[in-house]
Amino acid sequence: MMDYQVGVIKMKIEDVIYRFNTTPILFIGSGISRRYLNLPDWKGLLEHFAKVINNDPFAYSAYENKAKGLECKAGIMPKIAELIQHDFDVRWFADPSVRTVDGDVLELIKDSGLSPFKAEISAYIKRSTSVVPAYQDEVSMLSQISEKSISGVITTNYDSLLEETLIGFTKYVGQTELIFSAIQGIAEIYKIHGSVESPDSIIINESDYLLFENKSAYLAAKLMTIFMEYPIIFLGYSISDTNILSIIKSIVNCLDEKQLKMLEDRFVFVEYKKDIVGVDVSPFTIMVDNKPLGMKKIVLSDFMLLYRAMDHKKSKLPVKILRRFKQELYDYTITNVPTANLRVAALDDSRVDDEELVIAIGKVSDLGLKGLSGIDANEWYRNIVIEDLEFSADELLEYAFPKVLRQNSGKLPVNKYIASATKEFPECKEFADKWTFDNIISPTIQKSRNCLGGYVSVKQIWDQEKVSVERATRLISHLEETQIDINELECVLKEIFEEDINLLQNSSSPVRTNVRRLIMVYDYLKWGK
Repeated sequence: MMDYQVGVIKMKIEDVIYRFNTTPILFIGSGISRRYLNLPDWKGLLEHFAKVINNDPFAYSAYENKAKGLECKAGIMPKIAELIQHDFDVRWFADPSVRTVDGDVLELIKDSGLSPFKAEISAYIKRSTSVVPAYQDEVSMLSQISEKSISGVITTNYDSLLEETLIGFTKYVGQTELIFSAIQGIAEIYKIHGSVESPDSIIINESDYLLFENKSAYLAAKLMTIFMEYPIIFLGYSISDTNILSIIKSIVNCLDEKQLKMLEDRFVFVEYKKDIVGVDVSPFTIMVDNKPLGMKKIVLSDFMLLYRAMDHKKSKLPVKILRRFKQELYDYTITNVPTANLRVAALDDSRVDDEELVIAIGKVSDLGLKGLSGIDANEWYRNIVIEDLEFSADELLEYAFPKVLRQNSGKLPVNKYIASATKEFPECKEFADKWTFDNIISPTIQKSRNCLGGYVSVKQIWDQEKVSVERATRLISHLEETQIDINELECVLKEIFEEDINLLQNSSSPVRTNVRRLIMVYDYLKWGK
């Protein structure tokens, strides 16, 4: 592969961004980690661990020299890493003085066969990860534009800078997560060479790279889709970086001349050049197996110039909202069950015209009747406490109650809605009358009230036991009806939902059961009696 620069045409960085058909994907390499976190590059990382093995200025050179005399199936750097890893692991097991990891990581090394080399790499990067003060403004700007001006990120970096900086992005580590996760292709970070959070995922030695290449078919297909749909900005890489060249080659070999031409305005390679004033923008071409691939090259020293230009290219909505929208639609399509944030009216709902698209995401102030069929029991229960549904009591009882009741084995709090309704609902009233305090609290609980010890009130239990919501709510359920102060119980339930509004969806089954039981009690004591 060779590269050459064609006749220089004076362009502005804003011109390049303006021509994008949508907000770009960033392809981020180790240069960004070196700039913002002062982390070493691949060679620097290996030099550090070579010195741990043998504190000699020529320690790394000795491994490099040895690698040159061996067959390097994935290149010389993975071979050097393989040699260093072998000797480091031997030294680590024999010499406790070189160990810096502890806790769960030690257990993984002991029980799961995690390489000490990868464990220590992860720990070393974590210890060294802090933003260089001189570039804090750039990192803040990167975070700011991530909300609407970055569609996603692909990276070969191990560190956690990106997931800590980009607002609301979802992270996927390695090819396995990409294959077995329902990725949405927006507001996502693909850490294709692993992450410090999962040391065993780190791709660094020859075996790792060969395995990566053998399993790269899905990744290549995914990248193909991304490269054809989004502009790609390469940051923190050299134009001759073997990782980038191999990825580009796998993509280019699948494209014809017309498709390659389409990439010219979508591929942007950003090259750092110390002390350059302003920005140099020019067309650039690389040859990939005799196929010319055109792109734009941006040379700069101050990355703030790039980020400000990107800030002018915005999606209409924050990308994390777009991703959530796609995720909710995906989940509904797969399960046919509305989620907490998605309302879809039944197709046979006579109240909805065929031409109406009845769909909403998030909290919507004017759903009307169309979303009532999508309400689930978790929302029904929660609304008893915090009143966050945008429906009247009459609408809930008339349209939502029958379906929610069927889904919940004939047990549901309804006294609040009956008390607030303007119409008569005799069937609902008859149902509510069955659920007295003694029917809500099972005989098993009533017989085991000795577990309360000295507790005699809701507030007393909550103040002492709320570190465990499961235990606190279970103990409150054991109180006698006369011991339950309705105001204290209301405060507890509101505090529970203030901590996690989706607790009934996110919590374990015991917590969910306990909280629902207390909402039944609350509904009965406040509106049923």
